[in-house]
Amino acid sequence: MLVVLAGCNAFAGGSGTDRPETATLTPVEVPTAESLRTATPTPTACLAPRVAADDRTPPPTPATPVPLATTDGTVSGSDIVAAHGAALDNYSFSLRMDGTRVRAMPGATAFTYEGVTLGFRSVQVFAVAGTIYRLRQVEDGVAVDRQPYDPDSPGSARYRDALTGENWLDERIGAYNYTRIGTRTWNGTEVRVFEEARDIEVLVGSGEALRVESTVFVDRRGVVRRVRQVRTLQRDTIDGIVNTTEVEMFAVGDVGTVTVRRPDAFCVPGSEAVTVSTPGTNATAVGTDRPPDDTAATATAARSATATAAPSATRSATAATTTATPSIG
Repeated sequence: MLVVLAGCNAFAGGSGTDRPETATLTPVEVPTAESLRTATPTPTACLAPRVAADDRTPPPTPATPVPLATTDGTVSGSDIVAAHGAALDNYSFSLRMDGTRVRAMPGATAFTYEGVTLGFRSVQVFAVAGTIYRLRQVEDGVAVDRQPYDPDSPGSARYRDALTGENWLDERIGAYNYTRIGTRTWNGTEVRVFEEARDIEVLVGSGEALRVESTVFVDRRGVVRRVRQVRTLQRDTIDGIVNTTEVEMFAVGDVGTVTVRRPDAFCVPGSEAVTVSTPGTNATAVGTDRPPDDTAATATAARSATATAAPSATRSATAATTTATPSIG
């Protein structure tokens, strides 16, 4: 005996009584072999080489703090800055000066510099293998300007002064005297804490006074690891006393363990060819003092939003009624 069972399909959700005598099947499009293939990665053109591995061993951290010259119980800011630059030049490091970030190998043989100039232009600078590369935006894409760079030449000292933060520090703490108030641990590092707070009469006009409150952390090597400086300008106006406050920050995050890598911005996605022109007869000779914002050569590539300027510790904060930079530690 043949028994016919009629019912509904659990996945279709329909009733067996409405099922047509002949089912109609709609063909399903079968993927082609091409659509099943893995997409081919977009070629990338890099406008600067990689940084070679550094096999040098950094000097050991001293067991006792490097002494700082003291006069009448205080240490001059200029002595702190000089000790900082001399010590940091022997190590790889990363630091931040307000909105500027630096990563450098010992002696600034290779470095990256990223920040913003007073004109609010983005700065991307990369030094490797005896050449400094600067990115800048052009009408049809990105250009990289190249300039010979000898880290051992006298002319490179201005780069080291900017990269180690000596310029930044000298402008802010170099003129003051600091008193050591104790020792603490910051970012896993033992540091000596120095403070300066005093009222200074501003000589640019009457009815104005400037108060500076500055705290400086110095590690056992003599490296300035952190600065927080608050400058308050008090002005006597017809509307009353007006205070303008500016907070500036500096921090050396890591010392001796930093690896410098080619910034991603120097590798441009796309299949467009990169055209490179080599320095001509008027290009800078290695080790000369040509201003770093001069152009020695240009390479163009695909579009990206970057621009360039020379490494500089130029002050980027403008005093306002209340201006504060993001905390960095």
